[in-house]
This record gives sequence, C-alpha cells and structure tokens, in this order.
Amino acid sequence: MIVVSGASGQLGGLITRELLERIEPGRLRLLTREPSRLRDIPPSVDVVRADFDDPATLPAAFAGASVLMLVSTDRIDDRAAQHARAIDAARDQGARRVVYTSMISPGEENPALIAESHRATEEKLRAGDGEWTILRCGFYADFQVFEAADALAAGRLVHNRGDGRCAYVARADIARCAAAVLAEDGHDDAVYELTGSEALSADELAQLYSRVGGSHVEAIGLDDDAYLDALGGSTDGHVQYGLALAVSLGQAMRRGLHAQVSDDVERLTGRAPQRVEDLLAAHASSLRAAAHGD
Repeated sequence: MIVVSGASGQLGGLITRELLERIEPGRLRLLTREPSRLRDIPPSVDVVRADFDDPATLPAAFAGASVLMLVSTDRIDDRAAQHARAIDAARDQGARRVVYTSMISPGEENPALIAESHRATEEKLRAGDGEWTILRCGFYADFQVFEAADALAAGRLVHNRGDGRCAYVARADIARCAAAVLAEDGHDDAVYELTGSEALSADELAQLYSRVGGSHVEAIGLDDDAYLDALGGSTDGHVQYGLALAVSLGQAMRRGLHAQVSDDVERLTGRAPQRVEDLLAAHASSLRAAAHGD
C-alpha cells in the first residue's frame, strides 16, 4: 500500500496520476483534508481524510501502509511538526519507507525561510528506524509563468537575486521522479537532487520573458530592503510572511545555493527535464496578452 499525502494539491495530484499508470489502483491510498476535492479517482483507490494537525485522523489514514509519499505541506510556520506527526503515525502503523519532497540545499547556510522545516524533516527521517528517500526539489519552474506575466505587464523584472542562478524544475518532472522511486525498488536511504537542465539568472529570465511574450522586459536588481519596498510591505507579522519568503528566496539564489544542475531527473525518469522556455512557450498566448494589457 502506497499512501500519498496532500493528494488534492497540485504536486500530490500529479504524483497520483503518475502512480496510477504504474501500479494497481487498489495499492493506492490518497490522503487529503478535503476528500470532496478529489474527483475522477478510480473507485478502487482508497480516499481518506487526514489532517496532520489532528492526530486522531492519522491512525486510520496510515493503517496498512507500506510506503508514505510525504508531500511537504503548505503551512511553513509549523510544517516540521506536521511532518513529524505524519512520519511517526505512518511508522507506528508499520510503514517501512517514507519518500519526502524536500528542497535543494536545505542546510543552515540557506537563508530561505522554507529551509529550516525541510532540514528538520530530513533529520527526523534519518534518525528513525525505517527507510527513507529524499527528493530535494529545485524551485518550481511553473511559477516562472506567473512571474513572466507580471514582468511583461510591468516591462520589468524586479528582483534581489544579484547574479545568482537557479535551476528551476517543473512539477511534472518532480511527480515523475516521485512515482519512479515509489513504484521501484533500490531507492532506500537515497537523496536525489531534482533540478532543471540549466541554471538561469534574472537577466536570462528577462530575456526569455521578452522573447516569448513579444515585449521587452528589463531586469532590475535591488538590495533586500529596496526589493521589500518594491513588493509593497514589511516582513512583520504573519500576513507579511509571503513578502519575507520572497526576499529570503532571492537571498538564497544570490548566494548560489540553487545554481547546481543535476541529472537525477533524467536518470530516474529516462527523460530530460522540461526547460523553462518550453513551459513559457506553452503559455505564449496568455503571456503576449499580459504584455499588451489584455
């Protein structure tokens, strides 16, 4: 039994679809806080409500599980505690292995606000008795479509990345890698670095946005304080957490912590990872509309 958490989310949904092409539906259980969001699922797939903040829901969620696909949650502030509860509950129910979606370079040197929870979860997995597989994922290439639309509408890409580069990876490639390690043997206690095939700077992204969107985008590099001002707020308080996160991600890229390029996606899936340019090209019409204010 393979149990996938966060199955109604974007990455969890992609992993589910990939797994259904590889294993019998009866071997799959999907966890979500909102089962009504899961549609078009084969009837033999078990769908269970599970909330990592409600421990009472977890024993039934993990009963009979052999492997847990732990998709990192969207609650950055207490994510490590959520993950720890899920890991403990799965292992208590006999799960022998946990596959986890971490991040590239989660060490203490990484200023990204999401790094600490990923680092703590990796440490939790290594300290336990069961087997584990860690998928360290680069920043999502999918987000660059939204960044491109904003940049084309404004005519500029404002950032605090300096000359830093990032090897963005598509969610679909992460999902294919996850399905591969879940459905196959030989991945126990392994760490995979899931990145795109090229590391791009802000200047290079601006050139891509210009080319695909048909309108010039200028990359404008700022220091952290000026970038925060450009985003329109302070990092004080939970409401502003997104702004603080954006600044911290730029700091991580500026320090070169997300510039590495790995071939793990191709080794796991047999396919080269999608390029950012290809993802942008798939949305060319909407990006050109954004450039012209449509």
